[in-house]
Amino acid sequence: AAGNSYEEAVLQGLCEVVERHVSSIISHEKRSVPTISPDSVKDPAGRELIEKFQKNGIRLYLKDFSLNTGIPTVGALAYDPTTFPHDSEIVFTAGTTTSPEKSVIRALTEIAQLAGDFQNRTTYKPTLTKFGELNEASYITSGDKTVELQSLPNLSDNNLKVEIGRCANALSFIGLDVFAVDMTHHKLKIPVVYTIIPGAHFRDRTRETDVCYHSARQISQLPDPGKALKEMNRMSTLFANRYETEFFSGYMYERLEDPRQALKHFQRALSLDPRPVDIASIYCHVGIAYRDMGLFEKAIKILLKGRSHNGESKEIYQQLGYCSFKLAKYEEAIEQFEKVLEIDPGSAIDYANIGANLKAMGHNTEAVKLYEMALELDPGIDFARDHLRELRISSKIDS
Repeated sequence: AAGNSYEEAVLQGLCEVVERHVSSIISHEKRSVPTISPDSVKDPAGRELIEKFQKNGIRLYLKDFSLNTGIPTVGALAYDPTTFPHDSEIVFTAGTTTSPEKSVIRALTEIAQLAGDFQNRTTYKPTLTKFGELNEASYITSGDKTVELQSLPNLSDNNLKVEIGRCANALSFIGLDVFAVDMTHHKLKIPVVYTIIPGAHFRDRTRETDVCYHSARQISQLPDPGKALKEMNRMSTLFANRYETEFFSGYMYERLEDPRQALKHFQRALSLDPRPVDIASIYCHVGIAYRDMGLFEKAIKILLKGRSHNGESKEIYQQLGYCSFKLAKYEEAIEQFEKVLEIDPGSAIDYANIGANLKAMGHNTEAVKLYEMALELDPGIDFARDHLRELRISSKIDS
């Protein structure tokens, strides 16, 4: 997190980790927590936000997510009954600060931010559970106990250092320590810190992970894949026979455009008993390796295996579409890209991908429409713009 001062950066990071911690526990356990009465919100900014939601017919639920942390976290869920589920989604988020009133404001503004572009067929990328149906969110929308916002812990003070001390002290009562690592760039000189709270939960995908997984993932994000690979080799000596080091080593070779070496590591990762949640992703990268070797039929077979482990993976459908396109199986390719759009209606590149297949089939009028839709969402797709220009010129010549 960044801030105007180190104290602000530390406090912001600490609150974000706590927010993820309590949200992960509540979502994973589907735990019922108290509902907060919207009428108990007194801050003028918070009241104004709630009134805006109410004025526009948005259903809003506020929940006390503080659990046993001693730090006020407000969970918030909202949906528009006039547009859900066809043109909008259920938005579920949370806000943590040292003040209950500020936590409400943070949660509400994040809902507005996440839901602000539904009119452009976009979907939001969740940090918490993403609900497709209202009954999935029943543990949030129901509950017998209602509390006033003022019943939540309040650690606010005019001095940020005091607030940090109060938060750290509250967490110490549940056995959690707080560490801050200075990450400030020497030229920018804007205070930035990593805030680390060992033992805090994060999200379902990171449950049952350890130092090996997180270290390998961090190394894989280094800008220089060659340097990252050297670090990964060092890790492999410390953590022998771990699928994480094999997978991320393969990913480094993928970035280095060496699909044969990448394939060896991905296949070995599959043989080392990966977590079920990671199997589809590994198969996807095996498919990418075969794709990069020009073995499109083989890639499709592997990608279909990945799909059997996760039928909601955009990346797998995109790769299936690409490989089908390269095999001139245009109708099959379109079906795969349409699957992506079912998952993410705002994926501009996939409207363009469908347009490319329609163009290859000679359906130029339909292709023009798809390219226009893609460019409306993302004007930076070069091949869509070039193909659209080409089709329009061709249309003028033909006429």
